[in-house]
Amino acid sequence: MCEFTPPEKKDLIFKQKYEAFNFFWSKKFQWLLFKPLRKEDSHFFKTLRIPLINSRPEFEDQVLALTKVLIDSLNEKALKKYIEFTEKENMKDISKFEEFLKVNKLSDYKNHITFLRDLQELRSSGVAHRKSEKYIKIARKFEINRKNLIEVFEEILSKAISLLDYLIIKFRLAN
Repeated sequence: MCEFTPPEKKDLIFKQKYEAFNFFWSKKFQWLLFKPLRKEDSHFFKTLRIPLINSRPEFEDQVLALTKVLIDSLNEKALKKYIEFTEKENMKDISKFEEFLKVNKLSDYKNHITFLRDLQELRSSGVAHRKSEKYIKIARKFEINRKNLIEVFEEILSKAISLLDYLIIKFRLAN
């Protein structure tokens, strides 16, 4: 019957929701919450997927890609216009986003901010730098040594999807 069906795998759900989210956000606010990746980085979104095998290098590549797409792409310049600055002048991406959510009078965002900070910590302490005590702590939080890395990444994608769903509902972005 050649009918389109919605994706069932977490990576495809995330990608579809992410692109739709950015479209509706831009339409409503005239700016993107997640800036598009530069041409040189576009492969991070294109190759974002559930790891094919239970391999640490493959898992870490996907953590890096998701962090680039979700955290490194936060539109700090646009967020800055909406939040009050005093002693918070040196605030970085996730903190600016958190302030933006506060300014918009949202109160139930803490789990999502914690997820973003944990993902950033996983990337910083385990992917981008030598593994340290910080990595051991965050690995425990994600249950990296207890679970299959494919499962761990699927759970990470579920939290990313949950974040997008939260923003869609709270900012009334659905059609």
